[in-house]
Amino acid sequence: MPLSNKKLTTEEKIEKSKEYEDEMTRLQNKMKTMRTAKKKLDAEIVEELEKAEMVTNQAVGKKFRSKMSIALPLDKYGEIIDFMFMHEDCVEFIDEIIAKHRKEQEAAKAKKQEEQSAEENSNAVETASADEVVHSDGSSESA
Repeated sequence: MPLSNKKLTTEEKIEKSKEYEDEMTRLQNKMKTMRTAKKKLDAEIVEELEKAEMVTNQAVGKKFRSKMSIALPLDKYGEIIDFMFMHEDCVEFIDEIIAKHRKEQEAAKAKKQEEQSAEENSNAVETASADEVVHSDGSSESA
């Protein structure tokens, strides 16, 4: 990328080549650092999500166990849960809860998108109004 229309001397070309090489090395080192930082961040995210899931599972387990009048070994709870999922009425109820949850999520997502669209439209109107003011100021000066 020549700096002007003049031709570069051989020495200037060598210097420019060295600058390019140095810049490429710097960028490669930066990329290595960024990759390392990203891997560390991704690992932290996975760990935090796993912890959140464990907390959720513990809360679900506590709620389930609180419905029982006696403490049972884990395998007995497993049998109860397996039976619940085999019972047709229970499976239908679970499907209804899941469908209701999905509808709530979709409604919340649609509402959020509407709010964002309204905000973007409002910003666009404000920008257009500001542009009109600038244009009208400019046209009054030329008149």
